[in-house]
Amino acid sequence: MRTIVNMLRLPNLLIIAFTLLLIRHFLFIPVYHSAGILPVTTALQYRLMIVATMLIAAAGYISNDYFDVIADRVNKPRRQYIGTRISAASALAYAFILSTASVAIAAWLSVNMKSLIPLLILATALAVAWWYAARLKKSFLWGNIAVSCMSAGTIVMAWLIEQIGSNLPTQESKSISLIVIAVSVFAFLLSLLREIVKDLEDIEGDKMIGCHSLPITIGISSTRKTLYVLSAVTTALLIYTQAQLLHNSRVFAAAWLLMAVVVPMIYFVILLGKSHGKEDFHKLSTLLKWIMLGGMLTLPAGHF
Repeated sequence: MRTIVNMLRLPNLLIIAFTLLLIRHFLFIPVYHSAGILPVTTALQYRLMIVATMLIAAAGYISNDYFDVIADRVNKPRRQYIGTRISAASALAYAFILSTASVAIAAWLSVNMKSLIPLLILATALAVAWWYAARLKKSFLWGNIAVSCMSAGTIVMAWLIEQIGSNLPTQESKSISLIVIAVSVFAFLLSLLREIVKDLEDIEGDKMIGCHSLPITIGISSTRKTLYVLSAVTTALLIYTQAQLLHNSRVFAAAWLLMAVVVPMIYFVILLGKSHGKEDFHKLSTLLKWIMLGGMLTLPAGHF
């Protein structure tokens, strides 16, 4: 049982749940309440959507481990579970069970909400997760883009489902949509940065299984330059967002964004220039995860 829990990446699943709860309680509900109407999804429906999303992510993690057995012998020898603590067949069975459970919940949501949108969105996310593990991960950049889209898509998914049959006034709906787009763009960019850094970390094992990751295809030096460019774009957008927050008198949110996201991003760029080995790149990957979490906490900070 402990092996399965480790394979599920519980901290990552909790971050997904936490993110979706932040979106509901500090973006959706305040706007709906200000308009004098109730949110489209009930508390139960929204929680089930979170559970389905977590199940999809968990299935994706296990399927990724299943297809990465050879590479993980080099990349993550201490965290290789398939073939040592659990058989490949059992791991695949768990992934299918989790996938089936997520689809069942999505189907229930569609029936309960009288719309095919929840089933279509969640089933698409599940298909992409499996496609990434089986095919896209080995491709040049497309695997990174797929994961980044799924990270950003989690936020968009919640809003699309919340829009089903919504009678939210146009102005309020537009306001939420703009914030959802902004948060999704940052989620995409930070995820893309992190995925490329993880490719640097896993370069030796990825070579063994014929991956065409960015570092393998264009080299470590050029990949580092790519990360500098992406970091510059991300930081510039963050500074622009900070200026907008100040313009709208969201001083605490602007201060939080500076200390929890902008400053760590600058620190990331500094560390990137000094990083040369697997451990260094792992630290960068962890730092980006904390930056992503700090960015999401800007939502509640905006209410102070």
